[in-house]
Order: sequence, then C-alpha cells, then structure tokens
Amino acid sequence: MGINQKNRLMIIGALTVLLGVSIYENGLNVLWIALVAIISSLVVELLATHLRKETYDFTAYFITPLVIALIVPYNILDHVWMVSLGVMFGLFFAKALFGGQDKNVFNAEALGLIFIIMSFPTYLLNQKSGNVVGDIFIYTSLGLAVVLMALKAISVYTVISFLVTLFGFYFVSSLSNGVNPNPMDILLTTNMVFIGLFMGSEHSTGSKTNIGKLMYGITLGFLMWLINTKSSNREFAGIYAVILVNAISPLIDQFVSAYIIKPTIKEVIE
Repeated sequence: MGINQKNRLMIIGALTVLLGVSIYENGLNVLWIALVAIISSLVVELLATHLRKETYDFTAYFITPLVIALIVPYNILDHVWMVSLGVMFGLFFAKALFGGQDKNVFNAEALGLIFIIMSFPTYLLNQKSGNVVGDIFIYTSLGLAVVLMALKAISVYTVISFLVTLFGFYFVSSLSNGVNPNPMDILLTTNMVFIGLFMGSEHSTGSKTNIGKLMYGITLGFLMWLINTKSSNREFAGIYAVILVNAISPLIDQFVSAYIIKPTIKEVIE
C-alpha cells in the first residue's frame, strides 16, 4: 500500500468516527444519507476505473461521499436523490474527467455541493444544517485533525495557517465591530472548520510546497471570512472558498517556485 493510500485510509477512518458522532447527535438520517452517497460514489468510481483500465483502489472511493453526507442537512432524507446527484456530479466533473485520483484540479466534494446548492437553492438554503456543528463534533474534528497531522496524513502547514487566519480575522473584526460574530461562534455554529480540515487540506487540489501550503491556508482562511461576512449565503461560505482557492493553487506554486524557492546550481546548469 502506497503512502497516498495509507493517508486516505486514515482520513476515511477519521470521517467514519465523525459519521458516528453525527449519527449520535442527529439520528439515523445521517447514516441513510451516507449510504446513498457511498453507493453513488461507487457507481461513478468503479465505472471510471474500469473504463480507464486502472487497478481498483478502494481508498479512493469513500472520502467524497462521507464529506458530502456530513455537510448536507440531515433532514434532506426526503430528497436524498439530491445527495446522489451531487456526489455523482462532483466525482465526474471534478475527478473522473481529469484522470482520476490525485489528478483532479478541483475538490470533488465542493463542486458536488455547489451543484446541488445552485440547482435546488430554495430547498437547500432553507434547511437547518447541524451535521458538522456543535461542541462534540467540532472538538472531535479538531482532535482527529491533530492525529492526522501527526501521522502526516494532512498538511500541518495548511491546517494551522488556515485556522490562525480564519480566527484571526474574526477576532480582529469582532473587536472593531460588535455586530460581527466572535471566533467561538464561528467554531461551534458553522461548518467552516470541518470544511477547512477535511476539504481544504486535500493534497491533489492544494499547493505542493511547504511555503505554498502556508499561503494556500492563509488564502483559504481569508476567503472564508470574507465570503461569510460579506455574502448573504453564509452557510456555504467555506465551500465557495475551497473552489476559489483550488483555482489559484497552481499560481501559488508558480509564485513560490519563481520568487521564493531558488533553483539549485545543478538545475541551473541543466
């Protein structure tokens, strides 16, 4: 098993724990939504793998459906086909068309969620989310993120820079304007922390150098704060921010390689 597979397996384990926490807090609806999302993912992933004649890798099939299942409102069960559409759309257009695992430019979860938000805004924007908020879920997410960073399954540079930037901006804005929410409100009542930890830290769509990961995390935190405070669609600010920062991550790497990381003597000679 390769290093990427091991990392994905650890992330799947963390998401499974969080799925259990969400089921405990919100009921079995979350489980049925997750099962529909996983089955939808398997349909797209197995078909795409077969058509590309690649080796089947089960670690590549579960992260996207688990993340989407945790973010969508748990009372979406009456319209669970929306979840299926979102998973399939995100995996096909953000992953399969780019060649599969670790070749995608955009985060499949974010693209799938944006698709169902834009397609069914009246329903999605009027529902109460709650899957990825609350004391138990958020503190468990942070604890698992620490474990994943220690095991190098996700980047410590991206996660720490993201959290410091996000809460730094909210702290300063709450001091200057009492109307703005304080950092603890953002931590416990929004999905932004979960999105940053488990979507923003995706290796294939993020920056590849350590300096680039720092810049990527800072940009992600800033965009989440900006969209959440300036947009009326605050519930999904983190998802929009992930797609935007995915788009500029190649520019970040290009800037780092051109102006910060100098070429070695061997590279200059060659």
